[in-house]
Amino acid sequence: MPELPEVEIYARYFAQHALGQTIVAVRVLDARVVATRKLSTLRGRSFRGVIRHGKHLFADAGDLWLHLHFGMTGDLVYSRDDPPRFARVIFDFDNGAHLAYDDMRLFGVVDLTPSPEDFIRQHALGPDPLQIRLPAFRRLIAGRRGRIKALLMSQNVLAGLGNLYTDEALYRASIDPRRAANHLREDEIRALFTAIRHILREAIAFKSRGGDYPARFLVQHREEGDRCPKCRGTICRMIVAGRTTYYCAKHQR
Repeated sequence: MPELPEVEIYARYFAQHALGQTIVAVRVLDARVVATRKLSTLRGRSFRGVIRHGKHLFADAGDLWLHLHFGMTGDLVYSRDDPPRFARVIFDFDNGAHLAYDDMRLFGVVDLTPSPEDFIRQHALGPDPLQIRLPAFRRLIAGRRGRIKALLMSQNVLAGLGNLYTDEALYRASIDPRRAANHLREDEIRALFTAIRHILREAIAFKSRGGDYPARFLVQHREEGDRCPKCRGTICRMIVAGRTTYYCAKHQR
């Protein structure tokens, strides 16, 4: 499932391939991912910039913005060849190329919004974890009684973290996913803040190079009974906030 690092790569891909070209047609091949019937208003416009907030991508088309959410299997493909198999929406450009929004499982969304700020406010999205500072992060955590993993995965608290990178950040910060947020010490909050930012930046860097994660990442050991590369403890599996969760029973307390 695309999380913040994957969407950051999509944003860079969009900026590299799709900016500054006149849109001559918008083809909706499957309306199930389209939340508005007004995509045709993009015809004759060009995308002037692209930004990301959490798992959401926004492309500037003048007085309105294209919004993309990638669900579980969304992707972008720019080419002059036939569209990919699961293309749902295609933006045709005047240079003969097209940008396809590809989504096999149809959980993504393609729509328009007046501005990213309007969308963020309307959907009550939390701050982006790569934009927030430690004092603001501390305020998000303070006084919350729920489990820390559930809190971090709430897009209304912090926009962009999903199951994989939440587990990775808690693993790095040596915090049990079941801990109550309001029981975290100041040093643990600081460690968690640092871990979230580091893992997201590392993941973006690895994905931009097309490489795999190194063995020191928990993601390479997400199997019950595996050995923790950090302390040689045992990797355990459980359900937290309705999601399969992996953690080290030895150093995550």
